[in-house]
Amino acid sequence: MTTAPAKKATPRKAPARKADPLADVLAEVRAAAQKIGPLPPHLVGGVYPERGIDAYRKRGEEWAIINADRGEVGVLGVDGLAIEVAFAAFGGRTPEEIRKGLVRLASLAVAAIGQIDGGRK
Repeated sequence: MTTAPAKKATPRKAPARKADPLADVLAEVRAAAQKIGPLPPHLVGGVYPERGIDAYRKRGEEWAIINADRGEVGVLGVDGLAIEVAFAAFGGRTPEEIRKGLVRLASLAVAAIGQIDGGRK
């Protein structure tokens, strides 16, 4: 009995990586951030920053209600979400809470830019 010669195994090719559509946006944001320059020393300014923080928190809560109403009738926009998130971010009680809110604001901004850029293609 004869056996067929063994076939040489061909190396398995990995699937091609898809380009991250937000990579260009993040590079643009990084470049813009480098041009901003030094920021003021305080996250929340004013003579009485705790009053500002309370005001921001209140405005964030107001915008949450506005956005809920907009969502119920199908007219919610990124603008309202960005305003709500910005107020909520600076209404944080600690630097960590403010940071978390700013990350959320940045992610919303990057997603909105991705939405704009995706509509161009």
